[in-house]
Amino acid sequence: MLDTMKNVIEIIKENFPNGIRDDFIDTNKVSRIYSASYDSEHISRNYIVEIIRANGIEDGGRFYFISNEATENIRHFLDEILSANSIAYYTKIHEKHSDFFAATHVFSPDVLKKILQTAVGGHFYFSEFCSAKRAVRLDYLIAQIFTAAKTSLSLDDLQEKLPYVPSEKILEVLSDAKKFLPTSAGKFIPFSKIQFDTDEIDAAKKQISLYIDKVGYAIPEDYSLSSNFALNPEVAEKDMRNIIYEKFFSENFTKRGKRLFRKGGVKIRNAKGATNQLREFIAEQNELSADKLFAFAETLGLTQRETFIILTVAHEQMVRVDKDLFVKDALITFDVDEVDKALRPFVKRKIIPLRGVTSFTGFPPVEGYSWNLFLLESFLRKYSRKYVYDAPAPNSVNAGAIYPKSMEFADYLDVQATVILQEKVPLEKSVVGEFLVSQGYRATRIDKVTERVIIRAQEIISERH
Repeated sequence: MLDTMKNVIEIIKENFPNGIRDDFIDTNKVSRIYSASYDSEHISRNYIVEIIRANGIEDGGRFYFISNEATENIRHFLDEILSANSIAYYTKIHEKHSDFFAATHVFSPDVLKKILQTAVGGHFYFSEFCSAKRAVRLDYLIAQIFTAAKTSLSLDDLQEKLPYVPSEKILEVLSDAKKFLPTSAGKFIPFSKIQFDTDEIDAAKKQISLYIDKVGYAIPEDYSLSSNFALNPEVAEKDMRNIIYEKFFSENFTKRGKRLFRKGGVKIRNAKGATNQLREFIAEQNELSADKLFAFAETLGLTQRETFIILTVAHEQMVRVDKDLFVKDALITFDVDEVDKALRPFVKRKIIPLRGVTSFTGFPPVEGYSWNLFLLESFLRKYSRKYVYDAPAPNSVNAGAIYPKSMEFADYLDVQATVILQEKVPLEKSVVGEFLVSQGYRATRIDKVTERVIIRAQEIISERH
């Protein structure tokens, strides 16, 4: 059978250089060629399908069989690229050398990646890029380029230094406002290059405090930062104000639009009173629509920014039966053991996203209501004996994780770090961020959180060893 498989593979390589489908037409063609070449043998179409699926590189519904010679040529070609470049993305490699790859019948970056990941060699092939060293991070490389340049740089400047990195990946790094700032000339400057007049900033703090004592808040016109603007002519004034607020003012003042308020002031104490009033309002309801809940919260001064507070208070006393309706706990009855039993095939003793529960066919009925992810979240919050629901904050987009109660985590950061290790996600910021959002563990990508998740994952790896 081994010889038969080798013969089938050779037939495919010779006759299907542009890939083969595992459908009737292509497999029937292979069968006819095989019968003509080896008339004493007969093989079934099913066996040919098995060989195609087991040995081909699948992409876009086709399976590719690359010759050993072509594979070796590709590997040597990559050796040359990585000898001169610290990092190379598959999409850019394929785009810049499309003629070479067309000649070797490699028609997509995904096929290239799969070939390289199975080839023997000393390089490292990650999900989006390859490198000669394991510890390669694009943000570090870009920081090194800025350090060497000692000046602001444009996207074109960086692209010239990183020819095998897509421009959108470079921009993703540059979009981190904690590290880089756009300049008025369309370039970027590292945050570390920003200069500060701390005497002027200290004087501004005093002016802000005086105006807050006088009228309750301060606006930009109430204090001067002109010296700081002059020290950083390439940086827009708005950006400089934000930087100075985060670095020097945020410990003492709360920013709401352009206005600065003293931290711990009246507005914060009023928010606490508003939650108590909201709690009393909810206690009087048997059913409560989401619209009515948020409308009442708004009358108390709770805005969309406090959505997590509003939902937290609602979950204390009510079950969210769907996106638009909350019902008092006492009016809902769950068959707890049967619901936990129905969850078992989905969770399988690991962490899964809430959205990973894709069918409620096996769930016991809940009188008067239909199963959905909002109802499941409420069940997990209050009733499950075996499973936990966890999330960054209460939300209305079904973002969050489910895991067995036997798995204990200090916080949701630990949950996220553990799940990316569980699913073998490469510890690259763009990949981790995309994974957490696309799978439903988070609602939005926040680079600072992603960085902390990666650091925690690295700590877990160290602890395990």
